[in-house]
Amino acid sequence: MKNWLIILISVSFLLFACKRESQNAGEIGAHVHLNNDVSVFKVPVKIAVAEKGNIQKKITIYGKLLPKQETKLSSQFAGRILNLTLAEGDRVIKGETIAVIQSPQAEALQRVTAEDSLHNNGQNSELVPYPIRAPFSGIVTEKYHYSGDVISAGETILKIQDDAVYYLWGRLPAVYLPDVKVGQQLKITFSDLKGKTFYSKIETVSSTVDNQTQTAQLRATLHNQQHLLKSDLFAKIDIVLQSLKNVLLVPRSAVLENSDGYFLFVKKNGKAHRKKIKPGIEKANTLEVKSGLNVGDSIIVLCNYELKEGMKVEVMH
Repeated sequence: MKNWLIILISVSFLLFACKRESQNAGEIGAHVHLNNDVSVFKVPVKIAVAEKGNIQKKITIYGKLLPKQETKLSSQFAGRILNLTLAEGDRVIKGETIAVIQSPQAEALQRVTAEDSLHNNGQNSELVPYPIRAPFSGIVTEKYHYSGDVISAGETILKIQDDAVYYLWGRLPAVYLPDVKVGQQLKITFSDLKGKTFYSKIETVSSTVDNQTQTAQLRATLHNQQHLLKSDLFAKIDIVLQSLKNVLLVPRSAVLENSDGYFLFVKKNGKAHRKKIKPGIEKANTLEVKSGLNVGDSIIVLCNYELKEGMKVEVMH
């Protein structure tokens, strides 16, 4: 009677342990040592089948959009701004005259005689209105002055930005530098642009690492034909480090680890059999198995952390 009481207590404890759904992947719980007489009982388990499939190893970093081209337009000499009609957000075309600068001398001559200012024959270039032209096509992002304002030489009038193409700058943890190469594809999303996905390739990877953050800067180019992208948008960047096809995959919860390495249990002929494996790429809840397992093996994925070689098991439905 005493022996049977011990058996019942032990089995109840084992069943309770198996029901703990909070088991972390790879965790080995405290072992329950059963009396040899308990071998007549079956441990309830859940199983999955080892199958071949595709898996990728990827990392996620974050970055920011900055303009490929941006410039501040100014005059070479002092004068009054004329014909400036652009506002922030307006578009300009390369070579377009966005304003003219009238010199103080020309303005003084106009007060004396309009005819003289028109027929100076180019003898003094300062008397001819000086045009300010757009060096490239883009959008006005800042406006500092208006028509009629008098400015000094070199004073900024407008800032324009080429919004057809942006640079994406990302910070790559130095630990991944051996895995990342120029030409690798990037998948890019923006929290402010729901449902939109962009793709590009790594163009440069910095040869230096920031001493404080231990990250290196990488750069890619994004074209903006639909004008959805804006400067300073923050981006989520997914980088595929490795992509494998037709490899053996198992649920991560099936794989355990101890000082000897990685192992799992397979169900065969109603018993649990321990198999040492060599793991590969891990993604979410899936793990590649490089060796130690066969396609079609019944893998024990729940209640496996208390199993021992040869224990009888029964599949829970």
